[in-house]
Parts: sequence; C-alpha cells; structure tokens
Amino acid sequence: MSIDIPADNTDPAQLQDIPIETVLQSIDQSLVHLPTYRELYYRWERQQWRTEDIDFIPDCIQWEDMLPEEQERYISPMAMFYQGEACVTDALSPFVRAVPDEEMRIFLTTQQVDEARHTVFFNRFFSEVIGIDSGRLEDTLLVVRELMNQASRSILVEALSDVAERIWREPDNLASLVEGVTLYHIIIEGTMALAAQRTLMEQYREENLFPSLRAGMTALTRDESRHVIFGVRFLRDMLQQNPAFVSVVTAALNRYAPAAIATLMPTDKMIDFLLKQHDDPWKSPRYAQESLRKKLKVIGLSMELPFMSPPAAP
Repeated sequence: MSIDIPADNTDPAQLQDIPIETVLQSIDQSLVHLPTYRELYYRWERQQWRTEDIDFIPDCIQWEDMLPEEQERYISPMAMFYQGEACVTDALSPFVRAVPDEEMRIFLTTQQVDEARHTVFFNRFFSEVIGIDSGRLEDTLLVVRELMNQASRSILVEALSDVAERIWREPDNLASLVEGVTLYHIIIEGTMALAAQRTLMEQYREENLFPSLRAGMTALTRDESRHVIFGVRFLRDMLQQNPAFVSVVTAALNRYAPAAIATLMPTDKMIDFLLKQHDDPWKSPRYAQESLRKKLKVIGLSMELPFMSPPAAP
C-alpha cells in the first residue's frame, strides 16, 4: 500500500512509514531534470530533521527480546553505516575547499552537517539500543570498525581517506577532485550505501523491526539523495567543461566500484538460505549496478564497465 506523505515531511513518527522505494524514486526523478546547486540547497532547508526527536525505546525493547545469535545478524550491517558516516564526515572538508564554484561550496557545507548528524544518529543507536558505548565517540568507532568486513574498510576507511588527503594537498587539482566525487558521491553514497539501505529497510519493514531506526534511516536516505544528485550534477558539469575527465571517472570506477559492490554480495550461507526462501540473493548488488548505470548515463558515460555483470536472477 502506498503511503502519501509529503516529500519534505520531517516528523519522525511519519518518516518510519515512508517506503524506502519512495525516497529512492525521488533520485530517479531528479536525474530526469537535474536541480541546480542552489535548488539542492533549498531542498536541504526544507528537509531538516533532528536526531534528538527520535525515541529509541521501541527499538530497545525489540533488541532485548532477541537471542544473541539474532542480535549478531543485525550488528555488522549497522557497523558499516555507523563507521561509514563518520568516515565521510571527516573526509568532506577538502572537497568543500577544492570545489571551483561558490554555489557548489555552499551546498557541500550542508552535506557536511548532514554527515555529522548521521554519525550522531548511529552513535545513539549503538549506545542506546545495542549497548556499545566506549565513552568518547572515537573510541566507540574503534570498536565498531572491528565489526566491519574488509571490503567495507578498504573503501570507507582506506580509499576515501587517501583521496581526501590528496585533494587537501592539491586543492587546485581538479582531476583529484573529480576522482574524489566519483568515489564519494557516486560509488560510496550512490551505489553502495543506497543499495544497502534499500535492502535493510525492506527487511526491517517486512519484519516490523526497529521503527525508530527506520525513521532515522528514511530521513538519512533522503539526505543522501541530495548528495548523490550533487555528485551527478558536478561530474556532468566537469565532463562538459573538460572531456578529458572521462578517463578520470572511468579509472575511478574501475578502481573502486568492484570493492564497493563486493560489500553487497551475500555469503554462501546467505545464498543458500535465500534460495530456499525463493528469494533473490543478488538483488542488492543487482540494484546497485543498475542504479549506477542510470547515474553514469546522466553524467555522460554510457559505456559498459567490466565489473558490471550481475548474476542472473534465480
């Protein structure tokens, strides 16, 4: 059943009832008519939400009623999101400094606020629901990082930090910035994160799990839709200004996207389980790759890339 809730609604009690597909469809709509950087800024003004408005008590009750093996199944995906939000918050400052236009810079400052808010949101969930809290946020993140798989760490911790450092050292090097936006906005947020959020939110909605988490993640996904559209707009503008950047974007895709999609691939155990349930084990990586194709087409890249070969549907 479709739920008619305004796209700019900021009431957490209603956000948890918005199907995640509704938020993701708004990205496809924006790809048809790309908003300007100023329009993205105005969208940010209309879509504000506060982490402190979210009451995690219902999620706490559900968590405490779970068996330890059930809890373990939910921790790892949430660890990737928590650490990921902290990483992108830390990495964004060089991008703000390096973008060549003030309208771009104004929007990116709103994105940094978003990423900080997302980090605080997941920190609250880990502290108040899961019970992982080492005092200082940095210390908690060190614990959470150990719960991530290697593919996630290689993209979120290692690759993103490396690109951000290069942009910081050479803020006038547009090629490094183009590589960074491809990694940050298109691969991490627009491919890996949105596909993972879609899968988790559908699962939690079907199982009626974590209503407060769903509310926050719906708002978070809506925030990231703005970030992704910024990335598409930026790369399209850069490629139109200098077609030589096509090789930079293509090299970044070939370097980083396979590892990002690897984070979405199911384990052998999960494949067997989902096939027995007559479900598609590869729907998350398939969605990620199809979503990436759409964005690349709008950017101005219609080529097929070697890593983009999703398994056949069962």
